[in-house]
Amino acid sequence: MIEVLPVTGDQSEMLGAAIALGNRYTKWLGLLTPPAYRKYADGGGLLVAMDGGELVGYALFGLPKRSQHVCLVHLCVAEEHRGRGIASLLNSAAARDTGSGSVPGVGGITG
Repeated sequence: MIEVLPVTGDQSEMLGAAIALGNRYTKWLGLLTPPAYRKYADGGGLLVAMDGGELVGYALFGLPKRSQHVCLVHLCVAEEHRGRGIASLLNSAAARDTGSGSVPGVGGITG
């Protein structure tokens, strides 16, 4: 079962796993530095998809200040886990954010 969880900059293991996954796909995503990931995480803009204890995807996004639209920066799912609806779960969780700095109900999103 896939669980979507928010990650903060203080969660170095999860943050590192998201960075490592993103680095696997820099050809398509472009390169972001670890401080950039941390900045988004500290601002409430990093969600990870976990399958058991394995990080299988993440969404990195900017939270809206004046609109209801989230600015998606990266949406990444490990190639071996694609086709399971993980990107949709991450996208839905990010879209639920209203700009409050948190993602309501994210802990309960599973697929």
